[in-house]
Amino acid sequence: MNEIGIKELKNTASRVIDDVEGGERVIVTKRGRPAAVIMSIEDAEDFVLAHADEFVRMRAQARRDHAAGKSVALADL
Repeated sequence: MNEIGIKELKNTASRVIDDVEGGERVIVTKRGRPAAVIMSIEDAEDFVLAHADEFVRMRAQARRDHAAGKSVALADL
């Protein structure tokens, strides 16, 4: 992941957005410390969904089912 300071971001915002649209993620630093991440909207949606309460509950249940031998082969779906 690339890092960029706030001052540099102000001067190169268009290039940074182009990079992000091309699949890069950028850490924005403030006084040398990570302050934010710039990522594509698709990556942001995936991140939010992966941490949504309902999805987290479903994933935990699936892991319990798998551990109990209740999983189904992909070919059977």
